[in-house]
Amino acid sequence: MKALFALILLLLAWPAHASDVARALLYDGQYEQARASALAEDTVAGLNIAAEVMAAEIMLMRVDDAKDHAKDAIKLADDALDRDPDNIDAKFMRALHTGFRTRSSSPFAIVMKGLVGKTRMAIEEFEAAAPGDPRADALYGAWHLGIVRGAGDGKFGASLSEGLAHYDAAILARPDDIVVMGNYAFSLIVMDDPALLPRARALLLQIEATEPDGATEAETQTRMLSLLAVIDDPDALKARSKGLLNTEEPA
Repeated sequence: MKALFALILLLLAWPAHASDVARALLYDGQYEQARASALAEDTVAGLNIAAEVMAAEIMLMRVDDAKDHAKDAIKLADDALDRDPDNIDAKFMRALHTGFRTRSSSPFAIVMKGLVGKTRMAIEEFEAAAPGDPRADALYGAWHLGIVRGAGDGKFGASLSEGLAHYDAAILARPDDIVVMGNYAFSLIVMDDPALLPRARALLLQIEATEPDGATEAETQTRMLSLLAVIDDPDALKARSKGLLNTEEPA
């Protein structure tokens, strides 16, 4: 299966011991039922699936409070790691949702609670546990571009060039991952830099040519193609981007 991004919502590889019912419900886009089924399993795999469902809900803006939803998902990942300290998918979910928590927090809270550094540390921990996993590149890409947009190039150790390089590496490894491509393209578009639009257009065209794998990818594709339709109209593009995906810090 495909990996999720990032900056993240990225799809986990399907654990062989995970609940087939929960996984099928997630694939069909029945998020609440999938989360309930996964939690009822009361296993590490079930906790990871529940956190994955919650990531999809946050990214697609299906929850009222993304920050609290992310914090709840972090607790699930922590529970999974208490049971299995070396579990790679739980470390990924903790990094992913720490990023969601950061992007859904106020600038004041981000600084006072050190959320930028906490997100970076969670990504580094995942990368150390899973060297070469393209999900780490996707997480790093989202981290860099989110900070550059919110605070400026060079702030907190983030850079535009590194963000682009990490995201490009993730796409090279997973060229059919619509969620990763969608988050990357959206991050470029909301950067409000015309020089980045050709790269965003290429990603949107790649999304258009890719067959979605499951409901989350299908909905992501639909939303991204709505941006492709207005890519040459700056005002329409800016208006349509608002509220499309929860992938960036509040403006």
